[in-house]
Amino acid sequence: MGKLLLNGTVAFSLALSACSLAPTYERPQMAVPAGWSSVAGIGVNAQTSPTPFWRELGSADLDRLVELALAQNLDLVAALQRIEQARAQAKIAASPLYPTINASGSASRTYQDPKDTNAARVGGSVSYEVDLWGKNRNTAKSADYRTEASRFDRETVRLVVTADLTNFYTQILSLNDRIRIAEFSLKNAEEILRIVEARFAQGSVSGLEVSQQRVAVNGFRTALASLIEQQTTTVNALAILLGRAPQNLPLPRFELASVTMPQVNLMPPATLLTARPDIQSAEAGLRGANADIGAARAAFFPSLTLGLDSAIAAGFGGPAAAATSIASSLLAPIFTGGKLTGNLDNVTARQKELAATYQKTVLTAFREVEDALAALKSSNDRAVIARATVIESQNAYNIAKARFDAGAIDYLNLLETQRSLYQAQDNQVTINQGQLQSFVQLRKALGA
Repeated sequence: MGKLLLNGTVAFSLALSACSLAPTYERPQMAVPAGWSSVAGIGVNAQTSPTPFWRELGSADLDRLVELALAQNLDLVAALQRIEQARAQAKIAASPLYPTINASGSASRTYQDPKDTNAARVGGSVSYEVDLWGKNRNTAKSADYRTEASRFDRETVRLVVTADLTNFYTQILSLNDRIRIAEFSLKNAEEILRIVEARFAQGSVSGLEVSQQRVAVNGFRTALASLIEQQTTTVNALAILLGRAPQNLPLPRFELASVTMPQVNLMPPATLLTARPDIQSAEAGLRGANADIGAARAAFFPSLTLGLDSAIAAGFGGPAAAATSIASSLLAPIFTGGKLTGNLDNVTARQKELAATYQKTVLTAFREVEDALAALKSSNDRAVIARATVIESQNAYNIAKARFDAGAIDYLNLLETQRSLYQAQDNQVTINQGQLQSFVQLRKALGA
């Protein structure tokens, strides 16, 4: 009769364990734009590119550095360990879904005249909490979602690391070009200073022209020193991304022309919801909070625990005795001083907070894409102007230099065209690097 009652209790309990008090998950409703507003004037491809954005720049040296960063970057290493922590916590959270099995043993010796006695006992117990209302399953599910969120967080870190590394790399290449331009301009300025000083010695120019050209030479030297400093600090930042000491990283020697401006690939705004890892992480956290509500609701209801104890006891050399007991216990909360209600209110408010966070994350993603598109369009337009400006500045300098050598113009005209050419060339390199940076920012905003 007892066995039939136990079997009936177990069957009834397992039937109830299919219950879950978690609310049905629904993605927060929000307006998703049909398309992007800042694509006018930008040649775009509507297809999503399957190639990682840094490979589209066509630099084997950059590819090598990115692979090193993906293997050695310390932020990525830390993010991976956060995933391992989340997995361990998920394993702990899932443990109540399984029975608990314990073994025990004891031995004793009693000293009593006329004869000492020895005894031993070996036993085991099995207990299992029937998940009547889905409390344990929802707790485990919440932990699984936190693990999933940690994986998406690592993908977010990975995206930031690769984007920052690509930007640092192209910045170093542009600084290589700018330093080369500054060195060439300084060399020209020093040559002009030599000519002016020679003419001053002949009495054909005044000391004013000599002082002005010396100021110009010092200006080029100052600009060159500033560029070298920028180059050093950028290389140092690149080294940290690679997980290396700055002293151990050789300077990339390529020019900015060694990388190419890729075709822009755009996806519809709705695709961002599943493409950006930060959005996916926010949604995983929201799903976990949903499961937490189910666990908090289940805590208001009774819990049922089934147990089985078995033991064998015997004196050494004597007969053994075995005993087995089967029990079940039902525990129902009556008064907890507001603990259960407070916990439910807490997880409900947390779920609403994460819903708002999710919506903000999506809106921020839309803004970042629009900002990147606007920056790319602006840099494209400025690149066209910069290219034409360099051509005209070079022509003006060539003409002014020839006329100055022939004595047809004064020194101030040559000085002005010299400065204009340097500024135009330096500005063109900066804008070209800005184009690449805008492309990287766009791909980062798109989550790919």
